[in-house]
Amino acid sequence: MPVTLAGQMTQDFQARPNAARFLIVDEKLGRAAEFAQELGNEMAPAAVSIVAGGRHALESLREERCDALLLDLPSLADLGAPEEAVTRLVKLAEGALALVFSDGSSISANLAVLRAGAHDCVPRHISASELSRRLAQLAGRHGKARVSRLFEMCEIGPLAGRDGLSRNDGEPPAILPMWRQEQRIIEEAIARCQGNVALAAAALELSPSTIYRKRQAWAEAEGKRGAA
Repeated sequence: MPVTLAGQMTQDFQARPNAARFLIVDEKLGRAAEFAQELGNEMAPAAVSIVAGGRHALESLREERCDALLLDLPSLADLGAPEEAVTRLVKLAEGALALVFSDGSSISANLAVLRAGAHDCVPRHISASELSRRLAQLAGRHGKARVSRLFEMCEIGPLAGRDGLSRNDGEPPAILPMWRQEQRIIEEAIARCQGNVALAAAALELSPSTIYRKRQAWAEAEGKRGAA
């Protein structure tokens, strides 16, 4: 998987039109490069570019489109307030999924960047496998046809046999832990509401912040499982 540091999109985008294309915005380039390698081990084909700040990201997006933006909020400080920075990048990266690393941010701060256009907030230590599954779910939920096709083409490890959601051996599915059943109910509700968490929360008689907290906890649990 090619990785480009600094402010340039990888030239391999043109050479590999079927690659899922990631742009990571993170001023800590070493940390970003390690995560990019994890993505490369989880997904193929994939092409990743890493830039250190918001202005570099704007320059990159003007040159090449991408399929997924992974944003570290402190690294966007050169574009102003987090919400403003996210809005500018999401607008320029039209058609891409935008995920923000929450990194311990408050729920109100995370909800603010979601309102600004981000599609999801994920914990910093999320595993590449969980991120891949989250992106595939978001692509279908938000009608990102091209992105959904790309992630379907990627070699993403199936959920079958790992959480009991599906089996191909004719046996009944395993009994799921309560948190996994709750996760399935909530995610299905969000999908039926076309990705609108507020509507799904109303239908389930929950608050949007409760759903957000639960999704963050699930992602953290998956991250710990992936690191084990």
